[in-house]
Amino acid sequence: MKVIIHDLDEGTAFVLEKADPDLVVIHAGNPYVPCRGCFKCWLKNAGFCIMKDSWQHMGALIGQSDPLVIVSRCCYGGYSSPVKAILDRGIGNSLPFFTWRGGQTHHLSRYPRRKLLRVCFYGECTEFERETARELAERNRLNLDYEKAEVSFFENSEELKEAGL
Repeated sequence: MKVIIHDLDEGTAFVLEKADPDLVVIHAGNPYVPCRGCFKCWLKNAGFCIMKDSWQHMGALIGQSDPLVIVSRCCYGGYSSPVKAILDRGIGNSLPFFTWRGGQTHHLSRYPRRKLLRVCFYGECTEFERETARELAERNRLNLDYEKAEVSFFENSEELKEAGL
């Protein structure tokens, strides 16, 4: 299953909506309850958030996605706050136990290792912000247990249309 998480406006997002039964598109602007850090998705509910909204199964969606595509406005070298909120709600993708990966301590993944995390940033950003964004994507790759991360930068959302996610 391919999952696309994005913060694009309605006019641009249509390019992501393809007639593919294995494609799940998650718009970061949808109403949701922010993660409250109760960790019940780790300890009690086996990967599923106890808050019943459209993001309740975000951990499972992220855990089963290959590739996972994140499209976000570049905000100081990171994701926009709506995209970050989605990733926060997906913490149930991992287990509350630790392992050593990439020379660092990380949580064990609840799901088998996946191949590709693709991150597409759009909007103006400095070279320092681009380097920070690349490092963030690499850390997310390790945390989410993907083999490879690809990071792309686009000046605006119109260039995303041409890229053909």
